[in-house]
Amino acid sequence: MEQYPTPDGTDAEAAVFLELAATLAQSGRPHAIHVHAPVRTMAEADAAQLFDVSRIVKTIAFTLRDGGLVLAALRGTRRVVYPALAGLLGVGRRDIAPLSPDEVLARLGVAPGSVSPLLAEGRGRLLIDVDVLTITPTLYCGFGRPDRTLEIAPGDLAEIVGGVEVEVGEFSKE
Repeated sequence: MEQYPTPDGTDAEAAVFLELAATLAQSGRPHAIHVHAPVRTMAEADAAQLFDVSRIVKTIAFTLRDGGLVLAALRGTRRVVYPALAGLLGVGRRDIAPLSPDEVLARLGVAPGSVSPLLAEGRGRLLIDVDVLTITPTLYCGFGRPDRTLEIAPGDLAEIVGGVEVEVGEFSKE
């Protein structure tokens, strides 16, 4: 298995990081893991100028009223369209809510700003906004720690995670 610098942090965070690294190693897909100062939001990423923000994919975790977990991966410059998300899930808008920071840590084992599309495996359903697949040549996404970023081709990520490709976002009007 390719060696990655193991991050400092709790045993749970380290375990999640190693789980993600193992998933990538097993995939055999080309990728890079970038180590940098912690970044948790798109605004912080933009200010730090670490990566082209138009190529950053954020993954937002949602809980369903029945306790289910859904991750939505979309370009960082887009926002989730809640009615569209609810419709795709076959629930009402009031049946979905983003996880709080404490819930992100409890349910996914990572700090907010560290959620990766790879975390869906065995934990919940993954929806990938179709716009993600148009990012070239590679995208940047969370990798279990706010100081680690995965760089990978969109098609390779989609194949590894096996998410459902849907239209769940729109460009932010902000």
